[in-house]
Amino acid sequence: MTRPVQRPAMENTGPLAHHRAMSRPSSPVERLSSLRRHQRRLLFGGGILVSALILSTAAISVLLGIRDFHASQRQQYMHAKEAVDFHLGQRDRAYANAMNANDALWSAQQPLLARNGEPLRQAFAAAGEQLVIRAEGKTAVPWLVLGHDTQQLPPQVLAAYLGMIQEYSAYAAVSITALQAGATPSMYVYDPSRRLVAVTGVRDEVELLQMLKVGTRAQAFERLTVHEERLAGIRPAPGPLQSAYAQGRLVSFMGENPLTHQQALVGVLTLATHGEAYIRHVTLERLDLVQARLAASTPGAFLIVTRSGKHVLSSGTIPANADAALRGLTLPLQRGTPVYLHRDGLFMVAGPIGGVDWTMVHFYTWRDLFTDQRDDLALRAGATVLILGILWALLLLLDRRVFAPALADASRVYESEALSRTIIEATPVGLCLLDPRDGTPLAENDVARAIAGHPTAQRTLYAGLVAHVHSPTSAVPQEFHWSLEDAGGSTRQLQVVMATASYQDQPVWVCALRDVTAQLELQEKLDAARQDAERARLAAESASRAKSAFVATMSHEIRTPLNGVLGHLELLSRSRLDEAQHEHLDRIRLSADSLMATISDVLDFSKIEVGQLDIDPLPFTLRALIEQSALLYAPAAQQKGLKLFHAIDPALAGGYVADAHRISQILNNLLSNAIKFTDDGRVLLRVTQAAGAAEDTAMLRFQVVDSGIGMTPAQMEHLFQPFSQADASISRRYGGTGLGLALCQQLAHLLGGSLHADSTPGVGSVFALEVPVASSAEASPPAPVLQGLAITLLSAASEWRAEFDTLLGGLGASLTVLDRPRSMEPGDAMLVIVGERRAWSEEEEQRLVDAHARVIRAHAAGPLVARQVDGQLQVSCYASAALVDAILAHPRSPAASPTVPAAPPARRGRILLVEDNAVNRELILQQLEELGFLVDTADNGQQGLQRWAPGHYVAVLTDINMPVMNGYELATALRERDARLPILAITATALSSERERCRAAGITDILLKPMSLGALDAMLARYVHADAQQQPPPSVSAGAPVPVPAPAAPARSFPPRVLRLFVDTGRDDLAQLADALRAGDSGRAIERLHSFKGALL
Repeated sequence: MTRPVQRPAMENTGPLAHHRAMSRPSSPVERLSSLRRHQRRLLFGGGILVSALILSTAAISVLLGIRDFHASQRQQYMHAKEAVDFHLGQRDRAYANAMNANDALWSAQQPLLARNGEPLRQAFAAAGEQLVIRAEGKTAVPWLVLGHDTQQLPPQVLAAYLGMIQEYSAYAAVSITALQAGATPSMYVYDPSRRLVAVTGVRDEVELLQMLKVGTRAQAFERLTVHEERLAGIRPAPGPLQSAYAQGRLVSFMGENPLTHQQALVGVLTLATHGEAYIRHVTLERLDLVQARLAASTPGAFLIVTRSGKHVLSSGTIPANADAALRGLTLPLQRGTPVYLHRDGLFMVAGPIGGVDWTMVHFYTWRDLFTDQRDDLALRAGATVLILGILWALLLLLDRRVFAPALADASRVYESEALSRTIIEATPVGLCLLDPRDGTPLAENDVARAIAGHPTAQRTLYAGLVAHVHSPTSAVPQEFHWSLEDAGGSTRQLQVVMATASYQDQPVWVCALRDVTAQLELQEKLDAARQDAERARLAAESASRAKSAFVATMSHEIRTPLNGVLGHLELLSRSRLDEAQHEHLDRIRLSADSLMATISDVLDFSKIEVGQLDIDPLPFTLRALIEQSALLYAPAAQQKGLKLFHAIDPALAGGYVADAHRISQILNNLLSNAIKFTDDGRVLLRVTQAAGAAEDTAMLRFQVVDSGIGMTPAQMEHLFQPFSQADASISRRYGGTGLGLALCQQLAHLLGGSLHADSTPGVGSVFALEVPVASSAEASPPAPVLQGLAITLLSAASEWRAEFDTLLGGLGASLTVLDRPRSMEPGDAMLVIVGERRAWSEEEEQRLVDAHARVIRAHAAGPLVARQVDGQLQVSCYASAALVDAILAHPRSPAASPTVPAAPPARRGRILLVEDNAVNRELILQQLEELGFLVDTADNGQQGLQRWAPGHYVAVLTDINMPVMNGYELATALRERDARLPILAITATALSSERERCRAAGITDILLKPMSLGALDAMLARYVHADAQQQPPPSVSAGAPVPVPAPAAPARSFPPRVLRLFVDTGRDDLAQLADALRAGDSGRAIERLHSFKGALL
C-alpha cells in the first residue's frame, strides 16, 4: 500500500540553512518592484487612453458603413418586386385583351358559333358526351371535350360552346405552346354549370383520367372544377377590361396542376357578358417563369410565400431558419411601403405582390453584411491596427530600451534563486547532495528521506551509492539500478542518477532516487501477457488451418463418390428400362439430388466460416436472371395450383455486374420455400431499386412475396439460425434441414447486402434481399424492335398486365391493355393473351381472337420456344425473348434456349481424357461419347503428354491428383506447347486456393464432381467450337459451374465393361492393400484405399 507523500521540500542538514531565509522578500526587492509598477502605470496608462480614442473613431466609421448596406438591400428588394410586378402586370393585361376579344366573339357571333358547332354537338352526343375537336391547319391544337349531364344545357348554347372550342383549336396553338413548352397540357375551360369541360392536348378520356389519377368522369369534373368555390361572391365587371384582376375577372393563386400534380400559378379567368359568366378559362403556368424573372432582376435571397405562409418560389440561398423567422407574421402585408424586420438573426424586407395573394420577402444576414463591407472593414481595421501598432511599438521600445535594462540586472539574481528553489521543492523524485568522501547527506528532500528509510539504513544506502560510482571529477552523469532491502525483508528496485556538482567551493554528488519497483513488476506482467497472446494467436491459426483442411477433405471425399453415383444413374436412365424400373430410378435420382443439395449447402456454409467462398462479379442480364428463377419453379407452383408471377421495375437497367450465380442461389432457395409453404394463392418474385447505394453502384431489392402459412414473431427469431426451423412440425410436414435461409443470409452478407423477412401468420411472408451491384458497360437501352406494331394485351392478372405492358411498351409497341375481352373492330393488330382464362367465357375470347390478325398465348406451361398448338402460337410467360421473337415472327431456334440444350452433333471433335482411376476414366469416357466426342485416354499426366499432338484435340480433360505427373504439371507442360488449348480440370475441391492454383498452372476452367451430362455439355459448349484452336482460353472462373438439364440422347443398353473393369481393378486394389498392411506401409495403404474409393464411383 502506497503512503501519500506531501509535496517534497529540501531539508537542510548542514550548511544550507540560509536558503530558508531567502524565502522572505528583502527591502531592495520590494523597492525594485514598486518602482517598476509606477513606471508601467504612467507609460501604458497613457497608451491605453489614446488607443481608446482611436478605436472609437473606427467604430463610428463601421456603423456608417452598416447603415449604407441596409439601404442598398432595401433598394435590391424594390428592384426585385418591380420585376415580379411587371411580369404579373403583363400577364394581367394580356388576359384582359384575350377576354375582351372572347366576349366580343360570344356577344356578336354566338349564332354563327352555334351553327358551326351543331355538327360537333351531334357527334358529341353520339360519342357518349365526349369528343376531340381539332380545327383545320397544321398548328391546330386538339381539345378533348367531356360532358356531364349536358342534356340540361340548351342545345343552342351547347353547340355555341363547341363552336367556340373549335375556334380555340385554331388560334390557341401559339399561346398553348408558349405556356406548356411543348409538354403537358396547361389550359382547360368549363362552363359555370360544370356540365362541360374541354382540355387541350389530351387524346382521349382514358389519358385524362390517368393524368388526373381518378377513375370516373364525375371525379374528373370534380378535380377540374374544384376552383369554382373560390369564385363564390365575385361578380364579374362588364367589359371592356383594362385589368382582369382589378375588375374581378381574374383570380390568381398557387395551386396544384391537376394534370401534372405539380405546383403552378393557377389563373381562373371568368368570361362574362352583361355581368353573367358564360365560361371559365383555367390557365396553369409554371412557377419557374416567375422565378426566372426574379432571379434575372437582382441577386440575393428572395422568398415568395402565400397568405398561409406556404413557399411559392425562391431565388438565391434561403437561410435555414427563414420559416422560423416568418412564423407569426401576418401575410400578405397591406399595400404601401415595405416592412423592415429583424428576427432570429435575419434581416427581412417584406411586402405584397399585386394581382395575387403573395408576399415577397428579401433575406440577408450579418454574413452578407460582412461580405459586402469586407474590403471597407479590412481597410478600417488595417488602418486602426497600423496606428495602434505604431503607438504601442513606440511605447514598448521606450520601455525596453530605457526602463527595462535598468531593472533587468536587479531582478535577474532574485528570479534565478527563486527558480532554483521552486524546482527543488516541486520535483517528484528524491534529491539529495552527498559528500563524495563517505556519502554523508548535505541536504535531502522528503521523497529521498522516505525512500532511504530510517537513519541507519539511510547512511548505509548513501555510502553504498558513493562507493559504487566513480570519482566526482567525472562530468558525465551515471545512471544505474540499485536493490534496496527494507526492514520488512522485501526488496525494492531504485533507479539512481548521480552527477557531480560544486557546492560551497567543494565537489559534491547530486543524487536523484526513484522507486521503480511497480514499473518493473508491470513490465514482467506485460511480457507474460504478450506471450499468452502469442500462444492464443498460434492456437487460432491452427484451428483455422484445421477448418480449411476439413472443408477441402469433405469437398473431395463427399463429391467424388457422389460423382460416380449421379453419373452412373444418369447413364442408366438412358438405357432400356421398363416403366417400373424408370419409376424406381427417378426416385433414386431425386433422393441423390436432394442429398447433393444438402451437401452443397453444408459445404458452402463451412467455406463461408473459413473465408474460402469466392464472390465472382460478372456482367449479367437482370430479366434473364429473374425469368430463369421463375421458370425453374414454375412446374412446382403449377403442381400445387399456385400462381407464380414476376415483376421488374422499369426504372432498372437491363444489365449489371455482380455474382449472379450467388444471387440466383438465394432467389431459388426463397422461391422453393415460398412454394413449399404456400397451399393456395400466389407467389411473386419482384425486383426494384433500393436506397442506400454507394457511389457508382446501385442497390437492387429482390422480394419474394407469398400467401402462405406465415410465421409468428417468436418463430422469426430463429429464422436465420443454421439447422433450425420455425417449429418441430415444419420438418415433419414439409421436410428440409433448416440450413437454407442461414446460408442465404451469409451469402447476402458476402455480397455486401442483407436479407430480412416480414411475415404475418395466416397471411403470408415477404423475404427481401438487398444487394449492391455495379453498372455494366455492356448494358444498353433495348432497341425499339416492336416500333409501329399494334398489340392488344389481354390478361386477367393485374401482375401480368403491368409486367408485359412495361416489357412490350419499352420495345416500342403500341399497346391496348385489357383485363377481359371486349368488342373491337377487325384489323391488323396482334393479340397476346397472358396467363389463364378466368373471368370470361370461351365465346367472348373467340370474338376477340377473330378481330386480330395473329394470336399468341403466353402461359406458365407454355414452351420455351414458340410453337403452334391447337392452331395458336404458344410460348412460356417466363421466356420474354421467345415471346418477342414470336411477335416478330422470327422465333429463336431451340439451341438458343438457356434451359433446353440442343442435341449434340454426331461427332464434335476429339478429346484427350487423363484420369488415373480406371472406373472414373470409363465413366467420363462414356459421358463424352454420349455427347458426340471421340475420346483418347491416358492413365497419368506423363502418358497424356506423350499422346498429345498439336491440332489433334479440341480440349483436354484431366484429373488433378495423379501418380507420375499430376494435373498441374500436365497443364503447365501443355500450356508451353499450346497457349490456346482448352484445358479443363476435374476435381471435387471447390476452395479458392484450388482455383488459384489451377489458374496459375494454366488450366482454363474446372468441373466439379459430381458432374452431370448437362454440366459437362455446357462446359464443353462454352470452350469447344469451330474456331477453338484460334480463340485464347479464358481464365478459371471464380464461380461454380451451374448444372443444366442433360440433353436427350438415344436409348442404349448399359455396357457391361464397366462392371468387368470394376471387378478387375477392385481385386488388384484389395490385393495391394493387403500387402501394404502386412508390410506396415501406411502410405501405400492410404494410396490403395483412395484408388478403391474412386473405383466405387
